[in-house]
Amino acid sequence: MNGKSWVNGKKGLTGIETAIILVAFVIVAAAFAFAVLNVGFQSTQKAQDVMRAGMEQASSALELDGAVIAYKGTETVGTDTVDYVKNITFAIRLSPGKSPVALDPNFFAIAVTTQNKYWPNVYYNNTDETTGACQTDSSNPVAACIYPILDGGASGYLEQGDKFLVVIAFNDSSVAPGTNSQITIELKPSIGNVLTIQRITPLSLTDVMDLG
Repeated sequence: MNGKSWVNGKKGLTGIETAIILVAFVIVAAAFAFAVLNVGFQSTQKAQDVMRAGMEQASSALELDGAVIAYKGTETVGTDTVDYVKNITFAIRLSPGKSPVALDPNFFAIAVTTQNKYWPNVYYNNTDETTGACQTDSSNPVAACIYPILDGGASGYLEQGDKFLVVIAFNDSSVAPGTNSQITIELKPSIGNVLTIQRITPLSLTDVMDLG
């Protein structure tokens, strides 16, 4: 056979052909791995976003800054003189690391619970043009207003370093807390958990009361 031999009459692959096939496999594997990693990164980012949003909602963006102060009102009912809590005031600030909170009534609510009634939102921010006092009326016997104490940023937003005064006003003794009465105030921003303030009035009302 002229000094040549063939194995089963077939030729083997040359080195260059084998290298090309291996390179092709490597490229396909690399592309697949990149796709898998990219999906993994996107899933991780999405999970982080969800966790961040959950933490924002779980923690309150607001903090109480100082004591809760109550003021006495007096009303004549028949032949009796009745004392009641006319106003409750306290200051709020932004929690560390939180985003600014919009204080516009369209994005902020204040709920009040007394010994005999619950109001889901009393934040109307209506003030008397002359005195600036928080206004109540027959249809809104409980009203809340917010006044700036320190407001160095955008108007209408509670930002880091700002302080605002919250005033809860009651217009008569039939809806207001009396002596030894529990009152719960809930501040509800559009983002973040509710700031709940719960206090009990003293056994004897005085003109100015520090509720702690």
